[in-house]
This record gives sequence, C-alpha cells and structure tokens, in this order.
Amino acid sequence: MSMLNIGMSGLNASMAALNATSNNVANAMVPGYSRQQVMMSSVGNGVYGSGAGVMVDGVRRISDQYEVAQLWNTTSNLGFAKVQSSYFGQVEQVFGSEGNSISAGLDLLFASLNSAMEQPNEIAYRQGVLNEARAISQRFNSISEGVSSQITQVEGQIGASAKEINAQLDSIAKFNAEIQAANANGNVPLALLDARDAAIDDLSEIVDVKVVEESNGLVNISLAQGQPLLAGTTASKIQVSPDPANPQFSQISIQFGQSNFPLDEKAGGSLGALIDYRDNSLVDSMAFIDELAMTMADEFNAVLAGGTDLNGNPPTQDLFSYDPSNPAGSMKITAGFNADMLAFGKDGTPGDNSNLKDLVELANASFTFNSLGVDTTMGDAFASKVGELGSASRQAQMAEDTAVKLQMEAQSQWASTSGVNMDEEGTNLIIYQQSYQANAKVISTADQLFQTILNSI
Repeated sequence: MSMLNIGMSGLNASMAALNATSNNVANAMVPGYSRQQVMMSSVGNGVYGSGAGVMVDGVRRISDQYEVAQLWNTTSNLGFAKVQSSYFGQVEQVFGSEGNSISAGLDLLFASLNSAMEQPNEIAYRQGVLNEARAISQRFNSISEGVSSQITQVEGQIGASAKEINAQLDSIAKFNAEIQAANANGNVPLALLDARDAAIDDLSEIVDVKVVEESNGLVNISLAQGQPLLAGTTASKIQVSPDPANPQFSQISIQFGQSNFPLDEKAGGSLGALIDYRDNSLVDSMAFIDELAMTMADEFNAVLAGGTDLNGNPPTQDLFSYDPSNPAGSMKITAGFNADMLAFGKDGTPGDNSNLKDLVELANASFTFNSLGVDTTMGDAFASKVGELGSASRQAQMAEDTAVKLQMEAQSQWASTSGVNMDEEGTNLIIYQQSYQANAKVISTADQLFQTILNSI
C-alpha cells in the first residue's frame, strides 16, 4: 500500500503542477498576470526509512515587490512626462504658428506705417495701416484663445483625474477587504493580488505613490510626500474646488477622515504634471501675451494721442481698446475708429508726418517685460518667448523619451521574474506530463503486485 500511496501523491502533485502551468499559459497575454508555481515538499520517512511520497504545500505567486515598486515609479514618471510633452508641444504651436506670429504682425504693421510716410494724407495708406492693426489684434486674440483652451483642457483633466483617483482608491480598498477576509480563511486567491497590483499601477500613472504592505497582506498607500491616500480599507477622497484667489483655476485637496491635505505639483504622475504646467508655464504664457498686448496697445495709443488726425484735429478715440482683465483676448480696433482718425501729424497741417515718424520709432523702442524679465523690443520679446517655449517643448519630449525607455526596462525586469515564459512553460508541460504518466505507471505496478499477492494466498 505504501507504493500505491506514494504513486497517488506523485500523481496528485503532477496534476497540480500541470494545472498551474496550464493557468500560466492561458494567462500569458493578460497584463499584470504574475506567474504561478506549485510548492511541493517530500513527505516524512516511510517503511524502512524510505520516503513516503510528495505533498503539495500550495501555489505561490512569483512576484518581486521591489521590481513591482520600480514599475509603479516609472509608470508615474512616464505619466508626468507625457502630459508635460503634450502641453508644451501644443503651446509651442500656438505661439509658433506663422498665422499667430506677433513679430510678423508687427513687421507688417510697421511696414504699412513706413508706406504712408511719403503721403500720410492718402486714405489708401491709412486704410492699410488700419487693416494691419486689425490683423495684429486678431493674432493676439488667436493666441489668447489657444492659451485659454489649454486652461479649459487642463482643468477638465484635473477634474477627471480626481474622479479616477477616487475610483481606484475605492477599488484597492475593496481588494484589501477581500484579501483580509481570504486571509482569515487561510486562502488568498492569487488573482486578487494581481488585480490589486494592477489597480495600484493605474493609480501610479496619475500620482506618484508610496506603497507599504502590512504583515496581514493589506497595503497602505500615500503620496510620495506623505499625504495619506489609503489605510487598509479606508480610502481618502480627492476634492476639487474653485480657487478663491483665481476662480479660473481649481484647487485640489485630499480629505482623509477629519483631516485635509493640499495636493500640488509634487504629487507627481499625470495630475502633478497638469498642476505644474498650469501653475508655472501656462500662467507665464498668459502673463506674457497679456503684457505684450497691453504694451503695444498703450504705446500706440499714447503716441497717437499726441498727434492730429487727417482733419488737423486731436484724436477723440484710441486706436486699440481692450478689457484689462483679458487684454490679449479682448484686444480690438476701437468701435467707430476709421482711417481718418489716425493722428499721423502734429501741427495739423496737410501732409505732416511728424507723429507718424514717432509711431515708426516704436519698432526699435525697448520696453520692460516683467513676464520675461528682460528689456527689449516688442518683436524681440515675442521671438524670445517662442524660443523659450520651443526649448521647453524639446526638453519635455526628451524627458518623455527617457521615461518611456526606463518604463520599458522596468517592465522587462518585472517580466523576467514574474512574467510567463512560453518556452519554459512548454518544457514544464512535457516534464509534468511525463511525471504524471510515470506516477500512473507506479500505481499500475503497485496494483499488479498487490493482485499477485492476493492470487498467491
């Protein structure tokens, strides 16, 4: 009977190994699936000190938590880099497109002013100046619209990210509860652990997380800066509300129990990237285009205010008008302003171009641009901003390329440990099949011997 029992234990162990291997093969293409392995041990001594068979101790999940943590970290870095690269690429196109170029618009405006120099009273030249003034206003409007569109897009993504974080935290909390209940019964389904890791990976793309596993198998999650996101089965709530200091923007906070923690760009991941881009580059771009619009409008209006129009009278209207709360977006030719009102002269005499010369001089005049921290001409200021955004866009793209490579390396490292190798599993299938057949032969032999004994009695 000992031989029969040994054969049966071997047969059961081989079947368990075949089942685990089959499961590995079936799940080989499932993202985040960790390879499973049957754990076996030899049963204690049998008759005459020989072994008494094999015992299946259980099935373990092949997972290196350091590699998993590295994967989460690179996923978070990639989420940050992708958002930054996308938005910097967009804003570079907004400022850098030929149709939006303020430098080109200024060149055309000053060219039209120069054309009117010889015949400042000629209505066609005056109309040409007015047309170019209107065209450059539209360039400012277009850039402002592009920047405003980014604000709307960023705010929309921030709101969606907050909802996604809350959903993922609730999901992970439920996995923790299910794992806790399974632990109490002494059997944690391995698929639950894979599913929880996958949910944490999804969360890490949005924010940079720190995960600590307790001895009971539950995980606690916090931001890299320490703000709590999940404690066992208790999840935080991400809240988004209008910023009192700037209603156009939202502020994000973490509600954990009775405590409230602010969430900023240090959160990392795609959400941290959104906040970082919004609060820095996007704010700077808005401030610059508004400052440039006000500088140009105010300077032109000031020079024209000191001259005389086609009829020899002081002007009664500004050429440019704008809403101080949105200068670039609202900039336009003042309603009712016509070519006759352009104050090209100073003394009211026909053909006087004294004030027109002062207007032309604005092309080379240097102004202080606080948003750039430089003193330069209007055309050079815009060119400098375009160059700055182009450089930031290239750096963001390089950062994304690097993040992609590092994420692929981490994925490869994880796969080498936890992933399913089809060649290896194919070999195991053959080995376990042969083991199953051999143990079946042992049982058959034991049965034949037992029948021989019975027949001899």
